[in-house]
Amino acid sequence: MKNSNAEIGFTSSELLNLIKTDNNIVIYDLRKKEEFAKGYIKKSSLVKYTEGSLIDISKHSKIILISKDDEQSKQMVISLRSHDIDAYYLIGGINNWPYRLYFTNISYVGTKYS
Repeated sequence: MKNSNAEIGFTSSELLNLIKTDNNIVIYDLRKKEEFAKGYIKKSSLVKYTEGSLIDISKHSKIILISKDDEQSKQMVISLRSHDIDAYYLIGGINNWPYRLYFTNISYVGTKYS
């Protein structure tokens, strides 16, 4: 029997490979603006997730959600998948990301976070 985490989650190395090779992925970071500014994964956008925002997510892209650990993002992926959205999460969250993070001045964070 397959591990359910492996079916809906990516390891850090798998996500890094996707970032390098797949132009059809969208990475959403679910953390607070201050946490995002202290370090984020390349190509990720900061979003404030609510159940109602499901209609704003493209059903034509592979969505990857990132949170501090993987609890929040995993639950949201399950919810997104119930709406037929191709969603995944980073196993272990940003705390488990061993690769380079990008930084920004918090006042310049241009995001979809409201």
